[in-house]
Amino acid sequence: MPLYEYHCHACEADFELLVRSTEKPACPTCQSPRLEKRLSVPAAPVSSAAGSLPMAGEAWQGCGKPGCGPGGCAM
Repeated sequence: MPLYEYHCHACEADFELLVRSTEKPACPTCQSPRLEKRLSVPAAPVSSAAGSLPMAGEAWQGCGKPGCGPGGCAM
C-alpha cells in the first residue's frame, strides 16, 4: 500500500495518507474529497553494506525556484 502526499483544495491542508487501491481518499481535517496528489520524494537509505550512498544534504539548494530545496520541488 503506497503512502501518498495530498493537498486539500477545500481547507488548504497538506498531509500524507496510506491509500489502498479501492479507497477514495478524503482530507483528514475537513473530510473533503477535493484533493490534489502531490509528487512525493522517495526516502533513500542512509548507508548500505557497501558504505554511504550519495545523498542531497543541506548544501543542496535546488533549482533556485521558490519552494525548491531539500525535500521539495516547485515543479
